[in-house]
Amino acid sequence: MERLGIIGLGNPGYEYANTRHNVGFMVVDYLQNFYKFPSYQKTNFNLLTFGKISNTKVYLVKPQTYMNLSGIGVKEFIEKFAFAPEELLVIHDDLDLPIGTIRIKFNGKDGGHNGIKSIIKEINTSNFYRLRIGIGKPQDKNQIVEYVLGKFNEDELKTIEKILQSSHQIIETIIKEGWDKAQNLYNRKCLFC
Repeated sequence: MERLGIIGLGNPGYEYANTRHNVGFMVVDYLQNFYKFPSYQKTNFNLLTFGKISNTKVYLVKPQTYMNLSGIGVKEFIEKFAFAPEELLVIHDDLDLPIGTIRIKFNGKDGGHNGIKSIIKEINTSNFYRLRIGIGKPQDKNQIVEYVLGKFNEDELKTIEKILQSSHQIIETIIKEGWDKAQNLYNRKCLFC
């Protein structure tokens, strides 16, 4: 693999830090720190940095357009660096997966996730990889907005920390051994519970 664009989804701004909806940002920030990539540079619609993992050039991208318009930042990134959608890994929260569960998948619908919906609309394809991170869901469907914009509780944060601390291994598996191997290893029921 020559290069990989890793796009973490979230909302910019201090008030959204460490909320369930921002778990994509949290993973990208962890990777930036772990690999000691340079500080983020600001473009019109993104914060981005890049470096090498093994022999692969890896870009870390955080769209700054707010979740529901994430596709604007992704479109800017792929046009600026001439990326094919298949070279992207989009990391996002997922209400349909229990906390502690992750799924690596290629293609598919947006699953009701507005960030993914925006990306598909802006780049006109769903042919990109996703790393879905389970955040669970509230019992009352009317509380979904408050839930995703709420902070992780203490127990949830411990589980999310396990995922963050394994994220470099997940990325290195993808880079060194391929997508199929990564899916076989990590797409298990509640791997981090």
